[in-house]
Amino acid sequence: MDTVEKRGLTAREAAVKMLLAVCRDKQFSHEVKANYLNKLEEKRERALAARLFEGSLERLIELDYIINLFSKTPVNKMKPVIAAILRITVYQIRFMDKIPVSAACNEAVKLAKKYGFAGLSGFVNGVARNIAQAEQIAYPDSEKDRMRYLSVRYSMPTTLVEQVELQYGASIAEKIFAAFLETEKETSLRCMEHSTSVDELKNRMKDADIKIDEGVYSREALRVSGMDSPERLPGFAEGAFYIQDESSMQAVLAAGLSGNEKVLDLCAAPGGKTAMAADILLTRGNGTVEARDLTEDKMKLLSENKERCRLSNVSLRKADATVFRKEDEETYDVVLADVPCSGLGIIGKKPDIKLFMTTEQQAELCVLQKKILRNAVRYVKPGGVLVFSTCTLNRDENMGGYAFLKEECGLLPESLEPFLAKELWCDTTKNGYLQMIPGIHKTDGFFVARFRKKA
Repeated sequence: MDTVEKRGLTAREAAVKMLLAVCRDKQFSHEVKANYLNKLEEKRERALAARLFEGSLERLIELDYIINLFSKTPVNKMKPVIAAILRITVYQIRFMDKIPVSAACNEAVKLAKKYGFAGLSGFVNGVARNIAQAEQIAYPDSEKDRMRYLSVRYSMPTTLVEQVELQYGASIAEKIFAAFLETEKETSLRCMEHSTSVDELKNRMKDADIKIDEGVYSREALRVSGMDSPERLPGFAEGAFYIQDESSMQAVLAAGLSGNEKVLDLCAAPGGKTAMAADILLTRGNGTVEARDLTEDKMKLLSENKERCRLSNVSLRKADATVFRKEDEETYDVVLADVPCSGLGIIGKKPDIKLFMTTEQQAELCVLQKKILRNAVRYVKPGGVLVFSTCTLNRDENMGGYAFLKEECGLLPESLEPFLAKELWCDTTKNGYLQMIPGIHKTDGFFVARFRKKA
């Protein structure tokens, strides 16, 4: 079941395998996609497999709720393979109008038989067809049990529903949940201006019949729709762009780089902020970036991106950000501290986060973040800049880090408004921080704060 052979692999089979890898084996969804999608030769098959996997994963709670209404055996008691087959089948029936019910059900039966569960093929067929024939699904009552309703309607664990509602209010919380489920997702990329221009890259995309639009908040950003994989986009191999959400770009813009700074990217992998900072420095002056991270895999990824994007001013160092390096004390003009976080802002792209992240883990991350930030502060030169950022919506992590840097570390918050697009200015940007919110902003969820170390 774990061995995938290129020949004979179908889109539905790939989707089942990917779903199993995440739900049963606890692998990361983005790594699973990278491992499996390239094994499908046809673009149409890759697109179908990706849609089935991503859709089933992001609507997993809703799918399980529906299946449990029509099955005597609850999903959590089923064989993992049977559960995965039913999930992608019900996703097709409920959310993919162009796929005939008969095709979805017949393929489900074939998959059950193929993996040695012929005796359960009738069960799979019966549950799927009963769901297809149902005139309506009895969802939880939104007034009697609002939390349960929101959990099923938006496929969010009740603990996260409660947390987001508590921190952002009911109206904004529902906008966030709805944004996570948007099926037509754009992919942001940033042009590497030291090697090409935004207009040149845009024209290359158009010449290749790729739907491309300008960025919303950043001049160097472009947004691609219907992307198959970044490796297949024109300009990827020669490093003309880097895949990076516009929210993440704001952390580098907030640094206000002039061109000659010595920059430290403390938790750098996969390397988007490193690449952006290095590109700005190459374009404007002779500044350098040192990118650090903890593991060999992360360093390999940073190295690959450095070489692909031709970033001659980047140096790499394998290092634990929680361990202070005395020899580097007060040596950097700018420190980028994009610390480990719960990732609640990127659930729309990595829906497995909502399935596995716990409040206990979030509390542990708050402790880890402060340990890293304390070191980050010591690396900044007197009068230098520290940018603190995360890709989470959790205020305990974000405002907790902001308060820690301001009150315990003695850094001075500085307005973000000289560095960010006016569309992002709000009540907090003058105070040095910004929370970007899916459903409010056209980005992932992201937090960024700018501080100055006293001279």
